[in-house]
Amino acid sequence: MNLFKKINDLSEKNIPFVIATIIKSTGSAPGKVGFKMITDSNANSFGTVGGGAIEVEIQNDSLHLLFEGNHSTKEYLLSNKNVTPKEDVTVVPMMCSGKVTVYFEVHGSLPSVYIFGGGHVGNALLKVLSSLDYFTTLIDNRDEFANSNTNPHASQIILQDYEKYLAEYSPVPDAYYILLTHGHNYDYIIMKELYERNIEAKYIGIIASNNKAAELKGKLKNDLGENINLDILHTPIGLPIGGDSASEIALSIAAEIQLVRYGKSL
Repeated sequence: MNLFKKINDLSEKNIPFVIATIIKSTGSAPGKVGFKMITDSNANSFGTVGGGAIEVEIQNDSLHLLFEGNHSTKEYLLSNKNVTPKEDVTVVPMMCSGKVTVYFEVHGSLPSVYIFGGGHVGNALLKVLSSLDYFTTLIDNRDEFANSNTNPHASQIILQDYEKYLAEYSPVPDAYYILLTHGHNYDYIIMKELYERNIEAKYIGIIASNNKAAELKGKLKNDLGENINLDILHTPIGLPIGGDSASEIALSIAAEIQLVRYGKSL
């Protein structure tokens, strides 16, 4: 198993994982300095830190730290004798009588941003977000836009009919949805589907003028009821920072996403 390839695969799929590395080993511990084990959020492990009970202990600690989201260093005393360890030392029942220190490097999943439409604004937004900590998925029903040559900054690209994609995909909780398709009809279809599926979104943004935005909101209330929650719906999209070029609009959208992400207000 090539651990560096596994790290790359997990990162590309936005799957959280922890790298546990032995940084100190004394006595007859089975794991030596430099031994590594990767544990992902599905409790799958790759590599080794020596096997046996110590490996199980480190896997469990990896999952705990992954939930907390913090890096950490821990010491393990490998002994099947009745010993009283120093504070912050975990005793693992093994015959080795050795001791290891492990560094846990936590790689959590990035916030997911779904961008529907890879035209000028979508392309510019992907470029802005690529320099920030987001996992971006571009969905477009046109092959001239749904490719890495046209949109090289997307984390992943999906060429598919919008309605078909929305009917089949498994949503990531608390994701951000940006609707920039080539026509407000598509934007409305996507927005309505997100609401009908009760998607756990942090942000839904639709590019539109003030008049068009009011029309979209009115139609949504007419179709789904007056009590729908529009708090997460941002249309017109973006912060009013000025400018009407694709790059300027993309910057305003990214700024609004950042505002929502960190719970700030203007």
